Amino acid sequence: MARILMVDDDEGYLLAAGALLEAEGHEIVKATSAAEARTILDSQTPDLILLDVLMPGKDGFKFSDELAGDEALSDVPVVLVTSVADSSGQMMHAFEAGKGLAASDILPKSAAHKQLIDTVAAALGGE
Repeated sequence: MARILMVDDDEGYLLAAGALLEAEGHEIVKATSAAEARTILDSQTPDLILLDVLMPGKDGFKFSDELAGDEALSDVPVVLVTSVADSSGQMMHAFEAGKGLAASDILPKSAAHKQLIDTVAAALGGE
């Protein structure tokens, strides 16, 4: 179906979510840092990027902004993924207000399998 680049320093999440999306027919490419993702992106363009918010080095917010500024990658949808508890809704509020977040959605890592699959499908334009 689609090639999805997953960027996350949590290898357990990469394994679990990657397996789920592979079972849906997607090709999964994995990176554990923004630097590793950049190397991958130099040689291939995914259909979607699932990008962890909190990572050592360059965080997901900075990396998504960098991707949005890259003409070759600016059309690739980015979904931010986070394990940060956001009971006040500040992260989603910032996203909805468009405060410079260069991403199409924010997904909690604790999301049910169906929510992950539905979010990926929506980001891919309903594929």
